[in-house]
Parts: sequence; structure tokens; C-alpha cells
Amino acid sequence: MSNIHRGSFALSDAKRFGYRDSRLNMQTPNPLPRQQNDRGEERKVGFEFELAGIDLEDCAELIAEIFGGEIAYHHSLQAEVESPGYGTFVVELDARMVQELAEKLEGAKPTRKGLVSWMGDAAEKIVPFEIVTPPLRLGDFDKLEQLRRRLQEMKAQGTKAAFVNAFGMHINPELASEEVDHVRDVLRAFLVLYPWLVKVMDIDFSRRMLTYIDPFPTSYLRLALPADYRPDWGQFITDYLEHNPNRNRALDLLPLFAHIDESSLNSLKESDRKLVKARPSYHYRLPNSEIDCADWTIARDWNRWVEVEKLAGERDKLERMAADYLEFLGKPLRIFSSWPKILDKEHGYRI
Repeated sequence: MSNIHRGSFALSDAKRFGYRDSRLNMQTPNPLPRQQNDRGEERKVGFEFELAGIDLEDCAELIAEIFGGEIAYHHSLQAEVESPGYGTFVVELDARMVQELAEKLEGAKPTRKGLVSWMGDAAEKIVPFEIVTPPLRLGDFDKLEQLRRRLQEMKAQGTKAAFVNAFGMHINPELASEEVDHVRDVLRAFLVLYPWLVKVMDIDFSRRMLTYIDPFPTSYLRLALPADYRPDWGQFITDYLEHNPNRNRALDLLPLFAHIDESSLNSLKESDRKLVKARPSYHYRLPNSEIDCADWTIARDWNRWVEVEKLAGERDKLERMAADYLEFLGKPLRIFSSWPKILDKEHGYRI
């Protein structure tokens, strides 16, 4: 019988599932359970930070100071920092339409730069600037945390600075393996842990309301979580797109699918397809951007992603937790219960 129906917590469950300290390491990034990719190379991870309250030039200059490199301004709303040894950092207004208009106006007449600047000032009230890093090594986290601290000192604003700030921090971990079974298990682990992650990360209401990180539908959970779900790449992509036909998922696999098969996204709307950049990585979009919170660190949210990959690598544990979650989803009165509380009490994921 499933642990869900037992009235008291059994010590054997703590041993079987392993407890997680509720105070995850906030200062030091934990290593991934699989630190190398299929080619035997150290896995890297890229980050995207959405923020406001600081201008593009200051962001670009700060990146160049910490990571080194030269700044190139493409127009008033986008800059790149080419950093030797790290790669290309991008700072841009996170609004494609405004960027394209800025490029056209400045390209036509340099005297229109003032208009573009005004557009940027107006757009900043609604959309954030975004800092996009190149893929970095785990050993580069100290510089990344230095960037975070300096932005905080410069009064950058994050998700909780205003009700309309639906800002996020995206994490793009490189794949450990391009085997479909491995990717499937990482997704299944995320599906099982998603309600817990939302709870412990206190995901902002504005972000959930605007659908950028919509939960996966229950119909997809029932398809993907059973132990006998073992699709090949073609079926895996087809099933995912049938139930999730857009980019608005907290774990967005579209960039990965485009890397595996560039034609696999042809069924998507062109507006969505144009925004997908093919890359061999997960696009984890759930964390808030808490750049203005004194106790926030990148390591804290990174370490919660590591929990997902740890669970994916422990097959027996994942299968048992997935079976329990499916049973929970089948309960007609589950709205009066809480899966995060079950994960806390019976599986060791503290809330």
C-alpha cells in the first residue's frame, strides 16, 4: 500500500528516500550528480537574469569589469560583452518587438537615437532588462555571485520589487546525455518535484498569473510518469508538443528538441518557433529573480535544480515517488490535501 494512506510517518521511509535539509546550502553550488557530458567534457550551465532599476550601459560595464572583455553596442537596447575565456554575455531589453523597432530606427537615422532611448525608458516600466551569460563552468560561480552582489549594491530590482515585476532567473544546464531515457527521467523527476519547488521557492504570484511558467497539464503527468513510459525521441517529442504546444512551461524542452531535430518544432506557431534557440540544454524557467533580496544567492536556486537531477539518477526512488504522485492525482478529494506536504512527510523534501 502506498505511503499516502498511512496515518503516521515511518522511519524506514526516511532511510529509503533520504532526507533533504530544509536549509539547502545557499552559498556554495552543489556539484551535479553527472558532472560530464557524453563526450567526457565538464558540463556547463548558462543563466538568464531579468531585472530593472539599472541601465544597460551600467550592466555591460559591470560584466566587463568582472569577467573582462570588450563591449559592443548594437543599438541602445542591446549590448554584448565578448569575454576571453568565458564567451559572449548579452544585455538587452527583454522585448523582441521593441528591440526590432529600435534596430530599424537607429539603422535608418542616427538622429532617432533619442526616440529609441525614450522607448527604452517607457518599456522598462513593463518589461525587464535581461543579462544572458554564456555557458559557464561550476568553478565560475564565484564570479557569477560577485556579479549578483554588485548588481544588488547598484539597487537592481527583481521579482518582488513591484507587483508587475514578473521577472525570472532562467537556468540552462547542459545535458549529461542525449539518450532519450535520461532526458525522460530528468523531466519525470521535475514533474514529481514541481509542486515542492513552487512551494519552497515562493514563486511570485505575478509570474504564475502571466502563464510564463504554467504547470504541465495533468493529462501529461498521467502519460509521462508511469514506469512503462519509454518512448523513442520521435514519440517523446510528439507527446510533449501535443500536451505542451508552447514555450510557457517551467521546464521548457523546446530548445533541446530543436537541437535533437531541427524540424521537430514545425507544428508550433511561427511566433513561438522564432523564439526558440536550439541548444543541448534544459531551459529551467521557474526561479524568481530576487536580485534585490539580501539573502538571495544563485547557488540556492541552482542547488534546488541539482535535487531534480539527483532524483532522476535514482531510478527506484523515482519510480516509487512517481507512483505515489499518480495515486495522489487520482484521489477525487486531492484539493484538500497537498503533494508538497506529502513530499515533506514521506519523502524527505522539507518545506
